[in-house]
Amino acid sequence: MDNWLSFIVIALMIIIIPGPDFFIVLNNTLKGDARNGIMAGLGISSAHVFYSALAAFGLIFILTSSYYVFTGIKILGSIYIAYLGVKSILNAKKTFNITTHPTGPSQVKLTLSYKQGFLSTIFNPKAILFYVSILPQFITKQDGSMKIIMLSSLFILTVFVWFFLCSFLFNYIRQLFNNHKFKSILDYAIGTVLIGLAISIFKLEK
Repeated sequence: MDNWLSFIVIALMIIIIPGPDFFIVLNNTLKGDARNGIMAGLGISSAHVFYSALAAFGLIFILTSSYYVFTGIKILGSIYIAYLGVKSILNAKKTFNITTHPTGPSQVKLTLSYKQGFLSTIFNPKAILFYVSILPQFITKQDGSMKIIMLSSLFILTVFVWFFLCSFLFNYIRQLFNNHKFKSILDYAIGTVLIGLAISIFKLEK
């Protein structure tokens, strides 16, 4: 039981600390609505499902053992996150009205929100390292693939619930962003943070 509680606590700490996924959910919610944030969260969760499947079959260790494959993922991830950061900065001076209860179509397609969430995680080496360095600490040789699946499922569920709740929170405070100055400052901040995270991902050691 203590083993499971320890895993949940560590998982929560990893999820709650803001990273690229957090800012992508925030950005999509504010540019669209709560549905966009939820779809971005679903994309993030889907990427974790992919990596958890690789972990269950032991393929993720083969993936990370290749210097060139891991470096390629790291480079693609940093480029994509930096692109989103630059895009956010370029959009900082654009004005649009954000209502508390949007009645028109979302300004961001739900499929785009899903894709951004999925790609931000699938190209994030830190997500891969969770399944390589953190998850194995809670697995013994006797446990087998079933416990990997159970722990991964618990982690993925926690990820989705966290971003689901964040989406509604961000949507609740969206009226603040009718202030153009406030919106511009936040867009610049999100863009700068994403670029900074891209640099940290690029520098991430294998």
